[in-house]
Amino acid sequence: MSAASMTKFLTQVKVSMAPFSPSSKTAKIFLSRIITNDSIAANPTLKIVTDSHADVSKPATIQVTYKDGKTLDLKANDMKVNDVLRQVGKHAKKLQDKEDASS
Repeated sequence: MSAASMTKFLTQVKVSMAPFSPSSKTAKIFLSRIITNDSIAANPTLKIVTDSHADVSKPATIQVTYKDGKTLDLKANDMKVNDVLRQVGKHAKKLQDKEDASS
């Protein structure tokens, strides 16, 4: 599932990170993948919240809220960006399947 089609099923993405910390790399790449023209066109109401802090010892976190109310919390500094996209895409794929079944 592409990032653009995945964002269709999200209501909010919150990212908290120390932007100059190497451990925030995954969170920054994840943001760059979901903040694209295609993603915005797929879901113009998606709320993206970023929280920057200076504490490099604090882990980068990503919190995703889906349209059905489910939330997913990830510690991004322990993951690769493809792992984050796969985790976020799992539930989005279930919602896509539900939508396809009902139409």
